[in-house]
Amino acid sequence: MIYNSINSNSIWKGFKNFIVFNKVKEDEAVTSFYLKPSDGIKLPQFIAGQFITIRIKNEDNTFTKPRQYTLSMNSNEEFYRISIKREEKGFLSKKLCDEIKVGDTLQITAPLGSFILKDSERPLILIGAGIGVTPMLTMAFDAVSSDRKIHFIYSIPNSKNHSFKEEISKLQLHNRNDNFKSYVFYTRPKETDILGRDFNIKGRISKEWMIENLPQDGDFYFCGSVPFMKAVYHNLISMGIEEEYINFEMFESGTDITKE
Repeated sequence: MIYNSINSNSIWKGFKNFIVFNKVKEDEAVTSFYLKPSDGIKLPQFIAGQFITIRIKNEDNTFTKPRQYTLSMNSNEEFYRISIKREEKGFLSKKLCDEIKVGDTLQITAPLGSFILKDSERPLILIGAGIGVTPMLTMAFDAVSSDRKIHFIYSIPNSKNHSFKEEISKLQLHNRNDNFKSYVFYTRPKETDILGRDFNIKGRISKEWMIENLPQDGDFYFCGSVPFMKAVYHNLISMGIEEEYINFEMFESGTDITKE
């Protein structure tokens, strides 16, 4: 569902103070932060797929360089959730994951972004790799109450990187008329990972698998690393999927995945 009208009184300009009221370790690299406004206002609804921009105060009272993080839980008026992968070369991601505690304050913008779930009755195919699953998750929660057929594909190395297990299971349970199908790919499963219990398919998402298992008349949304997105995009093009039904978001600016 797309919210076409948002209460303008609840939208703020620039950055606003938010309190971290919960912090959850999702896997060995990803941490979720639950954020509520320090002034207690009701939050504006956002469209599935949107992000917020975050900054925190340094010890010298300056602010860190802001970074954008996708909202990872469906919209409500009480709080927002973001899920951040700790990147070894990412200054803010390391600071947030390692140092920010429950009760700390950070600053965020109102939700933004044009990579959003569009109104449609076509089958919905959501493909996420690693932390790129976050916009797919909010889109799935928005669409699961509709009559759309949903295919949710999640690619990760192995169980150490498997976030949001319970939430994806809830999507499976709450769907209407068995319209939700979930596929988990492990590209490098551990010896203790069990096919059929921990994951569904070993290896990468191939063009052949996409042809055999996904509807060709759907809306495709995907997000992940540049190599992953490049592979998915060119698979879709070679399958004859028209550009208007291909939707993606880049975590790295300045990269054109449409080029070979």
